[in-house]
Order: sequence, then structure tokens, then C-alpha cells
Amino acid sequence: MKTVKIDTDHKNLISLLTSEQFYDSPDIFLRELLQNAYDACYTRQALEWSWGTEFLELEDAERVNSVRRPYEGKIVVSYNSANGMLFVEDNGIGMNESDLTKFVAHVGSSYYTSDEFKNQRLKYEPVSQFGIGLCSCFRVSRAILIESKKDKTINTAWNVMNKQSLEPIAAKWFNGADDIEYINSNRAFSGTRVTLALQPKYAMNMTLSYLVNAVGQFMACQPIPIEIYFDKKKEVLFQTHLEMDSFAYVRGITTLHVDNEWMEGYLTLYNSKHKSLIGESELYQQYFRILDDRAIRMLKPEWLRHMMLRINLKKRMLNLKMTRDGVAQDENFKKLREAVGQLVIGYFQKNPLSLGQYLEDGQRNILSEYEAEMQVVQQAAYIHVYLKDQDIELLIDTVLNGFLGKEIRIAYISHKLFGYFQDNFSVDFKAFLGRYQLIVFEKNRDMFTQFLTPYLKVQQYVISEIPGLVYTELVADIRMKKNISPYRKSVRLHPPQLVDDVLFCFATNEQTGPLQIILNENNRNALMLERASGHPKVANLKEVIIENIKQRIINSKKSWDKLIDFGGSFIDEWTSENAITVQSIWCLEDDFAVSLNEFIREKLTMEELVEYGLEGLVFHKEEFISWWYMPR
Repeated sequence: MKTVKIDTDHKNLISLLTSEQFYDSPDIFLRELLQNAYDACYTRQALEWSWGTEFLELEDAERVNSVRRPYEGKIVVSYNSANGMLFVEDNGIGMNESDLTKFVAHVGSSYYTSDEFKNQRLKYEPVSQFGIGLCSCFRVSRAILIESKKDKTINTAWNVMNKQSLEPIAAKWFNGADDIEYINSNRAFSGTRVTLALQPKYAMNMTLSYLVNAVGQFMACQPIPIEIYFDKKKEVLFQTHLEMDSFAYVRGITTLHVDNEWMEGYLTLYNSKHKSLIGESELYQQYFRILDDRAIRMLKPEWLRHMMLRINLKKRMLNLKMTRDGVAQDENFKKLREAVGQLVIGYFQKNPLSLGQYLEDGQRNILSEYEAEMQVVQQAAYIHVYLKDQDIELLIDTVLNGFLGKEIRIAYISHKLFGYFQDNFSVDFKAFLGRYQLIVFEKNRDMFTQFLTPYLKVQQYVISEIPGLVYTELVADIRMKKNISPYRKSVRLHPPQLVDDVLFCFATNEQTGPLQIILNENNRNALMLERASGHPKVANLKEVIIENIKQRIINSKKSWDKLIDFGGSFIDEWTSENAITVQSIWCLEDDFAVSLNEFIREKLTMEELVEYGLEGLVFHKEEFISWWYMPR
């Protein structure tokens, strides 16, 4: 019996590769053995193709191969419950003594990245890269038995200088051992058989369905059939292409199919109400799954609301981690992201208006670095505007092109507030319309703001003397057409805080929650509370002040004698028939600031006020909007 020393490039590498720190699932060994089996079969298939045809034209080579008995790859996974043995066998290219000593025994070295393999110039790109997969078997087994025989086709490539040995071998590798023992064997057929004596705690999970599901978990499909045995029970997995889920009967779901030279699969776009029907996204490379949720999320275009992806990359494109559960965010990944976006826009360029139902509303950054995508989104998204005496919905693209060559003033205002203003303040309303060339209501307002980013000069809140009138004013210079993509990191959906330091807080009709009170960071009292809010008493005080204002807006017809300690914020949902700022008219009593100061002195001692830097915390009536106060 011969032995070969196990060599690694890093101390304690094998113990790391067999630990839970490296592979999160013990089933990973099955994926690794199947990858090796597929590579072995496809390598033999590529060598069979090249055998004797290296100097022939393609048509002649196909004619020669058509009269041969074609090689058919085969993979078997079997388990014997009587002795707890699991076998993975293939009829691929196989291994010899040289492969065992140069690659198997040298952890981190792979035959498929070696010069021996590259020099054969085969029309096959292997899945295996790192030469560490066999170590994963020690998660579930104490020993590995390898029986293999090299196929004769290894010596038929046109540039073979030294013919390789076809002598079969059998090798034993024990977990923790410094050597691999091996002998010449009597194996008659080409290929490799790996045998594992499973640990009892893992063997107890074994069933036929468990094995079938484990294979299905790691593979998009099985272009080489895999026979799975559990004792005498058998199931065959054989599927040459990704199967596509059909949602053709569901309105509001669009499925896009792709099958080109390097990618196959489909994307499904759907609305929120269909989320329960749609499965998880899955990304495969060379039929094997890449388990990286973050990467999959990053493949979804920013401007799409919901997308499920099920894609197999036919060739090695993405650079994988050694554990194969993550990918490098490099140029290849960006190329794939761009291809996904092109697939979507290619479909919807024929009918861009149907894309609108799948678009994000812009409450988060939706701008992409791909200008072609941005153009399609502009042509698909509507905004609700008041323009030239018309209350109308227009495409963002139409609005921007309509004002091309001009500098314009824009008002963002809620539709309810606009109607209130129009009905109750006719003279001021006419002046308002004369000031602004475009009035924008709620629909896709934040999305429009993002597309307006390259042109924005001014963006500010306007708190009018007219009761209830709070809106946003923008000035946009659209005199020259600009690409949106370079501005994707400078989006600002809402104006900066008030320059005026008098007002303590205000409410707008553009809040993200049901009722949002915005503190003016330039106000002295707001600044003091914010700086000291790390102290629990001050944080609670701040919440009580905000909650009292909220409650007075909600119940503006009720008189409040004094500040009430609600113990903090508790409003989660609130709707109103009025615009929020209209609801806030006359929400405060004339002595609100007085009762506020009294409450502060009740909750914090003078020593605490000094300790927290709040000795100057005194509110005045002028710090609240004048029309918030009830008339005398």
C-alpha cells in the first residue's frame, strides 16, 4: 500500500473547511460531489468530441461524430440504510495516481484549473475551481473512499505529449489523517465512485425524498440524468432546461423569458397583492445554485417595485466565493445587472405604459446608472398635475420635454389642499397660479423629484399666512437636456429644514407617515432637545411635546386645559378627510406655550435642566404657526 502526504497552503485549512464556519449546511457535500461528477462527465464528453477531429472543419467533425456511438454521461447517488453507506458515482473522465497525488492530496489545487486541463483546449468550462469540495464530506462522514479509473480519451487530445496512466486506483482518506492511503484496484469502468460512511446523526435523516430534495435544492435542472436510490427505491432526475412558472392567467403579473448564448430563465414582475403567489428568487451558474440573497436583491432594478428572478448562467460569468454562497460585486456582476434591466426595458419599450403598474413611487432612490432604463421609466410613469388650467395626468417625459429650454417654478401641494385653497381664497389662489408654471400633486411626486434632480436650483418649504397653506416650492432650470444617471447619488426628496429659526415645528402635506411633525433644526429649543435626547427623561419629554401637538391637530375642535403626559408617541394610523395642514388650523390654545413651559418644570428639576443643558429651554407663542392658535 502506498501513501501520499496531504498538503495545504494554510495551517489548519482542512479543519476550517470541514467546520460550520465555512459551510453553513452539512448537505453541501452533495453539491460538491455532484459538481465534480458533472465536470468529469462533461470533460469526457468534450474529449470524445475532439478525438480524431482536431484537424477537421466543424461540419466534417460533426459527420465523424455522428457515426460513433455517442457517450452518455450518467450519475448515481445511492444510499444503503443497512450499513449507512452513501455512494456518488459517475462514468466521467476518472482519476489516476497522478491526479490523486497532485490534486486530491493538495487541498486547494484543482485539476480543472491546472495547465494539464487548459492545454487540452476543450470546449467546456468546468464548474469546479477551488479544489476544496471533497473536504466538505467530513461534515457528515469520518472517512472517504475513492475508487476511480481514468478514461482512455484522456490520451487522444491532439497535443498530448506524455500519455497518462489508465491504471485504476482505490484511496482512503480519514478525517484528521496526515496521509491518504491508496492502492491499484480492479475497477473495470471509467469514472469515479466516492463512498461515505455517514455519521449516525446525519444518517438518521436519510430518506429517498430527502436525497431528491437535496439535489433539487442545489441544481436548477439536471442535464445529465441523476439516478437516486434509497435501498431498492429509485427516482431519476433528468431535466435539460429551467422550467418556467406560468402566471399567464393572473392579471397584474408579467413573466419575461430569456434564453440566449449565456443566460436562460425568466423574470416575473408582480404587484404587492400577488406576493403570496410568487416564490423566492434563485440564481444559478452552470446549473448550480448561488446562495446569495444580497446579490439577488442587487440584480433587481432600483425602479421596479417587485421582481422575482430565476436565472441560470450557462457559462462561468460571476466570480464566486470559495463557499459558493456569494459573488464578487465586480464588472461581471454589473454586466449581469445591466442585462436584467435590458430584458425588462426591451419588453416594455413596445408598450411602456403597461410598465407603470410595476414601478416604485420614488420614496426611496430609484435612479439607475443605466440611462436607457431611466428613459423608459420616464416614458412609463405618470404624475398628477395642474397645468394650463387643467387638472390632468401626464407622463414625466412629457412634462420635462414640454418645459425644455425654460426655467420654471413648481409647487408641490396635496390635491385636497389645492381644492381647499381654490374654494376659499380665490384672490390669493389666482396669485398662486400666476407664480407657478406647474402644480404637482401626490401621484409619483417623489419619483418626479428624482428625475428633476439635475435641474433643481431651489427646493424649500413655504408656510403661508393663509390658514392651512403649507407646500413645497421648487425652481428648476430645464434650459438644457441632461442625463439623469450622474445625479443618482445626489437625490433629495424633501427640502432642507427651514432657514428661519423662529418656528419650533410644522406639519406638511408631504409626510411619509399618517401625521408627521417636523422639528425645525434651526430653532433654539428644538436644537437643545435634540442634543440632550440621549437622556431618557429628555427623550420622553420630546415625545410628549410632539404627541400633544398631534393630538390637538386630530382633535382641533376640542379645548385642552393643559399639556397631557401621554407617556410618549402612540399614533400609528390616522386618516383625515381634510388635508393635514387644514386640519391643524386652530389646533392650539392661546396659552399653549405657557402650559408647555409649566410641564417642563414639573418633569425636570432645575439641577436636571442645568445638567442636560436645558436651562434656557423656554417656549414662546411665536414659535408656533400663527393660524395654529384658536381665535380669541
